[in-house]
Amino acid sequence: MSITFEEFNVIVGSMEGRLAKNINKAMTKNALRMEAAAKLNATTFPRVIDNRLRSSIMGTVINFQEDDYLILRAGGLTAPNRPFSESADVVYAAIQEFGGNSDMEGGARYIKPKFYLKRARDKIKPIFERDLKAAAEATLKGELY
Repeated sequence: MSITFEEFNVIVGSMEGRLAKNINKAMTKNALRMEAAAKLNATTFPRVIDNRLRSSIMGTVINFQEDDYLILRAGGLTAPNRPFSESADVVYAAIQEFGGNSDMEGGARYIKPKFYLKRARDKIKPIFERDLKAAAEATLKGELY
């Protein structure tokens, strides 16, 4: 089978939009997987008491300057397109993730890092890589992921 250069360009052009959709879908699936894993981590270590930390964990895919980014974050419920007030922010989320000094009643104390987000990312990363490969393969076959 042979095709002209123009036909090749048409095929590649149609794949570009499909590839972007397939990659975005794989990223969205894995953002939700990472969010679920991070919420499970926050339930066990650090052991949350009031659910504010766990509720603040969010995995999402954003488009910034024509590129898609998978974001896993905690602590800030205040974000564009999110109807939450500033008072909903969980200010201790970063200290629980990375460690640091916490001003508590009775003096400051050092809190060890828990890496509840990093552990979630590391756990899901191999699945994410597999899904990206599957999305690319589906694109080459002319299918949606």
